[in-house]
Amino acid sequence: MTTRLNSLVLLLAALLPFVSPASAETWPDRPVKIIVPFGAGGSGDTLARVVADHLSTVFKQQFVVENRTGAGGMIGTQAIAAAAPDGYTIGITNLSTLALVPVINPAATYHPVNDFSHIAYVAGAPVALAATPAANIKTLKEFIDTAKTSAKPLTYASSGVGSDGHLMGVAISLATGAPLEHVPYRSTSQALTDVVAGHVALCTFTLSSTAQFLRAGQLVGVAVTSPDRMPDQPDLPTFKELGYPQLVGTTWFALSGPVKFPEDVAEKLNREVAIAVALPEVQARLRRDGFIAQPMSRADFTKFVGDEAARWKPLVEKAGLAGKG
Repeated sequence: MTTRLNSLVLLLAALLPFVSPASAETWPDRPVKIIVPFGAGGSGDTLARVVADHLSTVFKQQFVVENRTGAGGMIGTQAIAAAAPDGYTIGITNLSTLALVPVINPAATYHPVNDFSHIAYVAGAPVALAATPAANIKTLKEFIDTAKTSAKPLTYASSGVGSDGHLMGVAISLATGAPLEHVPYRSTSQALTDVVAGHVALCTFTLSSTAQFLRAGQLVGVAVTSPDRMPDQPDLPTFKELGYPQLVGTTWFALSGPVKFPEDVAEKLNREVAIAVALPEVQARLRRDGFIAQPMSRADFTKFVGDEAARWKPLVEKAGLAGKG
């Protein structure tokens, strides 16, 4: 009996490699988890739910968003990297969690490229340099002149030390020679409230965060880091057109999984994310919120992540933040 049982176990073990591809063809046959390393209601969470709704409809299976916050997105991102590579756990990654956190926070145990299967670029929002109306700054030239002649550095608000807004402020200061003093906030909403009220002169948040304040005249747009003017903000010039091509970039969000994620599943997801962000109703929402959709192949997106990590590391070091997290 024991001999027959052992023979059966060996036979099943030999057949397993041939069973796996068939199971991949039926994916997903149970709910798929999308880990979001950020709080509910933010840009990453909103984009995750747009993607989850589309994937749930297409694959006729639940894609469940799970917010797992903490340590500037590091906790959720580490959970994505540590997940079983079975196709049933994916997550939202972004500029901050992949390019900034690993340099700033020595507790981050993941490599931005080697520890993930990068699946699809979802969308990115450029950073807008905006001023309180009380600062009487309406153009980039006025910003530079005011900053250079002010008795004290102009203040600018961001969502925290080491955030993309913080580092973009550093980049703007270095590129233009305008002295700036960083004022970090824990809450984007509180920071914007203080800038609108005139307690802080400037802010460097994504256009998706500031668009409604710009439309209402509560903030004055100075320049934006998109490569071209945004369709819904046609009067807001880009840094590039004003002579600063190095100040082009977006706070991007993407879909990633653990390393060794099933290749055929990743390709299916890449195709469907591209379809989702091209839908007219999604395009209208992205435009309204200041996002740019830029579908990429998986190979191109993986290269993009590596390039972004290399691009931002020197800036983190110049800001004195490397290993400070």
